[in-house]
Amino acid sequence: MRPIAESRERITEAAAELFLGGSFHKIGIAEICEVARVNKGTFYHFFSSKLDLLLEVMDGYVADCRSDFASVGLSDDTPERKLLALFSVPRARNEAWKKLHGNAPGCFLGNVILEMGASEPVVRERAEKAIADLTVVIQQVVEEYLSETAGKDQLREGAGHAAADALMTFIQGAQI
Repeated sequence: MRPIAESRERITEAAAELFLGGSFHKIGIAEICEVARVNKGTFYHFFSSKLDLLLEVMDGYVADCRSDFASVGLSDDTPERKLLALFSVPRARNEAWKKLHGNAPGCFLGNVILEMGASEPVVRERAEKAIADLTVVIQQVVEEYLSETAGKDQLREGAGHAAADALMTFIQGAQI
């Protein structure tokens, strides 16, 4: 028998896969439990609702993206290559999904916002915070690139954040 902590992990992994591949509203707790190989009692031991589970899945997705974007920033690549590599983070995620499932669902956060942003304020707020946090992570790469191309003394205050915000918009749009 697997330890109870593994049950929670299996639930969140199953939900992440199901939510990414389909609609939150079309995925039921029974389906999540079936894929995770747990009973409903185990589900409710860890989560009070499917919405609470979604929020945890969103947090995990964002943590993974944050880590991937930070790795780009820490690489030894040139600032230009780092900037281009930021686009490879979501592309790599979609390609991995496509190999397993035959299609690429786009951006998980974007899909959640489109489906639930208007009806669930907590989801909208969590997604907005997530995108803002990811924007801060890529801002380092953007500022490094801008400093190299324009020179540090040529950058106006806030230019790095504004450019990172625009880049995050492009990355999100490219996935959707």
